[in-house]
Amino acid sequence: MGGYRRRTPPEFGLMAVVSATLVASCSPGEETRAYAVPNKICGISVAVKLVQPLLPPGQSIDAGTSLTGPDDTQRCAVMIDDDTAVEISGQRYPDALGVKDIALNYLNIPADELGQTNPDDSVMVWDSKVVGVAECTGYPTDGAGRNTKRYSITIESSYPDEAKARWEALQQFLPPYLTAAARTLGC
Repeated sequence: MGGYRRRTPPEFGLMAVVSATLVASCSPGEETRAYAVPNKICGISVAVKLVQPLLPPGQSIDAGTSLTGPDDTQRCAVMIDDDTAVEISGQRYPDALGVKDIALNYLNIPADELGQTNPDDSVMVWDSKVVGVAECTGYPTDGAGRNTKRYSITIESSYPDEAKARWEALQQFLPPYLTAAARTLGC
């Protein structure tokens, strides 16, 4: 018999590709972020685009109300569905320290485990942690009555899962957050 062959219209092929993509994007294993990403983390204003990469999917967020703590040390945690997503701590110092000194002498990080430091010794980055230090000459004294010269922020996060993406997100988040936190404290 004759070679009657039925042709599939090109629109059908396009519909099949779009349908497959939609099904894949709605697959049951995919997690979503049901909460609104805040513009304040621990009471400090921050651009949503900078904090969003550090926040995992989930239903609810507690962005912390402020960096609080006794005198020279402040702490705050950002919780997603009652699990810690981001931990932030701040510390005032009476000495003009660089980030390497702070990591070794105050954070007790062994010398062979130090992170990557920027050229001016103000930021150190690991896969899941970043520490930054800023001048803080506007704050008159620390808890012991000594003049404050430096303020540091340590930020830890385990999200995103991929180390390079997390490293980049922490590096982007720290500078504006450190500046805003130091300003809030009166540095």
